[in-house]
Amino acid sequence: MEYKNPLIIVESPAKGRTLKQVLGAKYGIKASVGHIRDLPVKTLGVDPEKDFRVTYQISPDKKKIIAELKKAVKTADAVYLATDPDREGEAISWHLREALKIEVPIYRLVFHEFTKPAILHAFENTRSIDMRLVQAQEARRILDRLVGYEISPILWRKLAPGLSAGRVQSVATKLVVEKEWLRHAFKGARWWDLEASFSTSGGDEFTAGLVSLGGQRIINGKDFDRASGSLKANKEKALLLQEADATQAAQDLLKNQWTVRSLVEKPSKSHPSPPFTTSTLQQGAANQLGFSARQTMRVAQWLYENGYITYMRTDSTTLSREALGAARGIIKDKFGSAYLPDKARIYKTKVKNAQEAHEAIRPAGSHFKTPDTLKGEGDDRKRLYQLIYNRTLACQMNPALISRTVVEIAGGDAVFRAEGKVIDFPGYLAVYRRSDDTETEGDKTLPALQQGQILDCLSLKPEAHDTKPPARYTEATLVKEMEALGIGRPSTYASTMETIQRREYVVKKGNKLIPTFTAVAVVRLMEANFTELVDYQFTARMEDVLDEISLGEEESLPYLRRFYFGGNGDTGLKALLSAPVDIRSICTIPLGSGDDGQPVNIRIGRYGPFLEHGEARTSLDSHIPPADVTLEAATHLLEVGDSFPRELGKDPESGLPVLLKKG
Repeated sequence: MEYKNPLIIVESPAKGRTLKQVLGAKYGIKASVGHIRDLPVKTLGVDPEKDFRVTYQISPDKKKIIAELKKAVKTADAVYLATDPDREGEAISWHLREALKIEVPIYRLVFHEFTKPAILHAFENTRSIDMRLVQAQEARRILDRLVGYEISPILWRKLAPGLSAGRVQSVATKLVVEKEWLRHAFKGARWWDLEASFSTSGGDEFTAGLVSLGGQRIINGKDFDRASGSLKANKEKALLLQEADATQAAQDLLKNQWTVRSLVEKPSKSHPSPPFTTSTLQQGAANQLGFSARQTMRVAQWLYENGYITYMRTDSTTLSREALGAARGIIKDKFGSAYLPDKARIYKTKVKNAQEAHEAIRPAGSHFKTPDTLKGEGDDRKRLYQLIYNRTLACQMNPALISRTVVEIAGGDAVFRAEGKVIDFPGYLAVYRRSDDTETEGDKTLPALQQGQILDCLSLKPEAHDTKPPARYTEATLVKEMEALGIGRPSTYASTMETIQRREYVVKKGNKLIPTFTAVAVVRLMEANFTELVDYQFTARMEDVLDEISLGEEESLPYLRRFYFGGNGDTGLKALLSAPVDIRSICTIPLGSGDDGQPVNIRIGRYGPFLEHGEARTSLDSHIPPADVTLEAATHLLEVGDSFPRELGKDPESGLPVLLKKG
């Protein structure tokens, strides 16, 4: 049906400008600038005793926008709601309908990219607001509000003002804290080996590592437990070299004659990764571009709203026929038929919610814009688009063919091993070699060798190796872990990363995430009193239930009742809120015993962490990583702390002592 004064409401002015370019002046276009109303800030806004009735209010900063939207709606004879194609976008459309009291026909416009064909297709396939998605979003909002507003006051009273709990943020913080305690428990170890430099008669040089000596295999990094750093059991038959052993072996072996004992070539294939989802895009951008999750999503939002990529909040690796055709056409033209599989590659992912099973993130349209079209639009935008463009092409290309070579060199009773590889056919790697993208496999090549060949040993160098504690999370690896555990959804990862850092539960040093002692206390309190809420399986199940609500497979009200009041084996949040909190136990972390047998503890107080040993106390730098506070370090700090205050001398005018204090 044709309307004289149709109005389109989008979420952002940027989307409005893109739509105006496609549709011209026929449609009036207004932006809500995100959500227009929400739960009240200062009160709970949810009444569990009245079937979780929700009170919404217009956001104070949106009153002017609401007035403008109401004015536009009055003159419209149809309203098209073109908010994002996910639960949050569906809820925004519903709030617009309710707050603006729209009486003219309402149509829901859904498109996953801002291209003319996609926009016109959306107009041909309008629908009504999907209340299942709205109910799922509202249920999520209620759960978040109940957890945040009911538990946070306990943290204020028992720990410190201004703290907060959150359904997803608390679990993310727990992951970071658990990794820190793994590092704390880690006991490092050292082993030695030899690195040999060999040369062929033709002058080609390469290096190899010692693998056996006197018929015994040499201990290497794989023989140590990754969690504890200690040597694994049943390794008695292997030889653990010490520095003196390695130094002596280097002197003894240098005079030996060296021969290529064996040479094995193994052909292998390297397959491309699937196209990007939200989480893998955040991981890729962090690893290759150094972007934070928030930065990645901000840049991706611009690319989406300006017609460069498809919708960037998705957990699907599916590509449409249109995308497959576009990618295969570019591959054939730029790289040739040898790089193109006979059939398109189809990637399947178990998507938790079919309503949100959009395409993977890819260049928009049936003809992909090249990254060069973004010159002048900012380096971040071009680099992120290049990443998406390359990944989309690579996932539709033939695998790389690689010859892996393992050579063993023997001299006396010593055996050295060298490994190398040669890329016989680059396949999908050719995409990355044509750009500044770094997703290529490093090539360590070996010279042409033959079994029985005599080699010259140029040098033998003892090398020490230390076991490494479990690596701290980066934003990328934390997102990856949360996704693997089913915690959160694509739309929540960036905001979760930002929240735990803004709350100072986690600080970033370089790209590593380090928990504060405040985070340690909050996690210990949550584990003691709200165990289920920080249980990974319980949290993941909550996400599944929200998906089931959006699919119509579960009703929100029964689940909210079970969550709050208990049932089906769950205690319920209401009962947990009244349980006593043993704050002294929660805020006391034992490190061991001093020489006098008395315990040495970390205590987390209202004004910061401190160390305790009997009657001795000393403050602890709140920015020191918890894993670094070992028993030895704590004992030293306590001894230093006992020397304060220290008299430096007398003030010549007053005669009073000048004291150096620690605080």
